[in-house]
Amino acid sequence: MKKMPVLFTFDVDGETLWLNRDPENIDRPVTLSLGEYGPREGLPRILKLLEKYDVPATFFVPGKTAEDFPWVIPSINEKGHEIANHSYSHKWPDRYTEREEEYNDYKKGADIIEPMIGRKLKGYRSPAWEFSKFTLGILKEMGIEYSSNMMGTDRIEYLKAFDEETDIVELPCSWVLDDAAYWLYSVRIPGKAMQPLESVEKCWKDEFDVLYEEFMEEENAGIDSDITYVLTCHPQIIGRPGKARVLENLIKHIKTHPNVEFVTAPQAVAQFKAKQKK
Repeated sequence: MKKMPVLFTFDVDGETLWLNRDPENIDRPVTLSLGEYGPREGLPRILKLLEKYDVPATFFVPGKTAEDFPWVIPSINEKGHEIANHSYSHKWPDRYTEREEEYNDYKKGADIIEPMIGRKLKGYRSPAWEFSKFTLGILKEMGIEYSSNMMGTDRIEYLKAFDEETDIVELPCSWVLDDAAYWLYSVRIPGKAMQPLESVEKCWKDEFDVLYEEFMEEENAGIDSDITYVLTCHPQIIGRPGKARVLENLIKHIKTHPNVEFVTAPQAVAQFKAKQKK
């Protein structure tokens, strides 16, 4: 029987997450240190955990993070994980008013990372999960093969935006399966409060359980299901000791189910495309 693809994805934003929330954070070293924690402490902890359970993953890395923390790309790459485009600066795409500026930002990120890994970046995740009116055309021009940004379904499908269909494969995501929705915190983000570890763990497990049940129902009914589970995390958040334990417990829970497979984004894309050709 076909197995449900499970994708663990990580946005290694580093300090860019905070700089683009408020450019004045450049003069706030304590705030920037929140981002620094990801490459310094969170990422090594995550890589160790993934290796322990033999879980492949996909990492979306801004070019500036690769510049500021030069060990990030080699440490991910040497473990065999996928690395994908997350822009250079992590500027939110809907803030762009000029196509050339947005294109140059994505191209700059790729130009920094691709020589470090010796291959083309195939995937793209938008900073802050939004597109500008230019984004779709830029992705096609850059030869991007997959995106992980849209939230309208639980299924792998072809990317569509602004009523335009593409041959880019979309790997669905959701704020429910994003650690930032529960734990991104600073005193300068109004209204934010960190959620209990146990509550988030239960939420992520419950989301998986329902998707798995629906996947199995479709497969048992003879439907070739496209349902998938895509988790989005940030090393500066999920890489904290207690939160990393939540991630470990989730891995162990998923592995108790027989018809699942942890895959990288390109593996999920290849499986989807192969099915479309049948």
